[in-house]
Amino acid sequence: MKIQHTFRQLKSSVSAKRYIYCVLVMFIATSLSSCKKFLDQTSPNDVAQENMFQDANSLESARIGMYNTLQNVYYYGGYFPLMVDAYSDNGATGGYDSPDVNELGDKTLTSANIYVQNTWIAIYNTIYTANQILANVDAIDDPTLSDKIRNDIKGEALAIRALAHFDLLRMFGEHWNLASEYGIPVVKQVVEPTTFIGRSSVAESYDAITGDLVEAQSLIQNDDYRSDPAAFKGAMFMTLNAVNALLARVYLYKKDFTQADSYATEVIDAGYASLLEAGSFNQIYTSKLSAEAIFELVFNGQDRSQYNAATYARPDALRSEVLFLAAEDLRFFFESRPDDPRGALVDFVNNDLSIEPDGRTQKYRGEDFQDNDALVIRIAEMYLIRAEARGLQGGGLDDLNLIRENRGLPAYATDDFDVPGLYELALAEERRAELNFEGHRYFDLARLQKVQETLGEEVLPVFPIPLREVTATNGVITQYPGY
Repeated sequence: MKIQHTFRQLKSSVSAKRYIYCVLVMFIATSLSSCKKFLDQTSPNDVAQENMFQDANSLESARIGMYNTLQNVYYYGGYFPLMVDAYSDNGATGGYDSPDVNELGDKTLTSANIYVQNTWIAIYNTIYTANQILANVDAIDDPTLSDKIRNDIKGEALAIRALAHFDLLRMFGEHWNLASEYGIPVVKQVVEPTTFIGRSSVAESYDAITGDLVEAQSLIQNDDYRSDPAAFKGAMFMTLNAVNALLARVYLYKKDFTQADSYATEVIDAGYASLLEAGSFNQIYTSKLSAEAIFELVFNGQDRSQYNAATYARPDALRSEVLFLAAEDLRFFFESRPDDPRGALVDFVNNDLSIEPDGRTQKYRGEDFQDNDALVIRIAEMYLIRAEARGLQGGGLDDLNLIRENRGLPAYATDDFDVPGLYELALAEERRAELNFEGHRYFDLARLQKVQETLGEEVLPVFPIPLREVTATNGVITQYPGY
């Protein structure tokens, strides 16, 4: 059901706004066809833009199309989170000596990088689909469309638009600095193809993101399974629980620790997700929708993600066959934590010689079908967010130790942090051990102001806006200094 886009074949240098305006009409119409069996619709290929949102069935098709855009290979279909780790001390790169891939591994990104360009397009693709739903959902006149379902879909579109804008801010904006002018182009309506939108400030970008999420909270009612089991759609959809979890993440980045603590606590106390037992946490990666899942995009053998192909491929794969490798630095990190069982999820031993001294993450082996899901948000992150938000003096150590003990490590004592900064270092290391190759490390280094200290003085804490976007908009979208 996922639509594959081959962005490399685009021939004209148009902005993302022009591109997504054209492609989403085609995309949503195609989604109707690809989801025919699921929805049992009549003549889905005959849907034109003007009747795209005529009834409940077409709205549901657009909703599925919106989730499909998240599964694009350059977004949560694999490359977005893997690029984020590749451009950190966790990652290295292989492949067939592609200059664009090498830029990620060598930490020498340029604004012409095709992976960055396609990720930018894919994320705005998601925003455009959400905006189409939001622009049309209230006008659908269909007696079979209940207010509850209408509100659920509207809330999901708001939340997914917020997720997409936040991912753009983390990648292309100075997300750690509320006073910065280097936010992202915020698009909250269906724009004309000739409309160019420049950067908002970071503060304005955050306001747009949190505004969408707070509105989504008031609309989504689809995860109260305790009172209505049939109403719970689970972690494969953007539920109210997922909205609260995303708010916790956003407020952590914004350094609003009171709100981050509050929303993380709400998610933890809700009980929809829970930590797996100490000896079975690897089921997060081998099972669909494990107990830890809060928001997880599901793939299958016919609709595979790229996680396996890009990080593992096969047991005896050559370096040229694996795009995103585990850097030797990650081996040194886990060697300093010899009792950490999570180190077994990175293999530096059982590889072809061409891969050495680097290794491969084992999180995406894919088992029988190479159909790994996208682990967008899971419960362990909520405990780590609350541990950081509360700090050492506010009881955060309890959450940090809960994760450590659950994963088979001894607890810290308060006396272990008698030097300023040690607690924050321990938190960063725990996040690295827990969340490596899930799309967090580079963003963590940026928000903690550790990019250049960790990766080198020439490495910038923000990805470049694609050159074609800056050029096509005649400078309306401004480039980050240094690119």
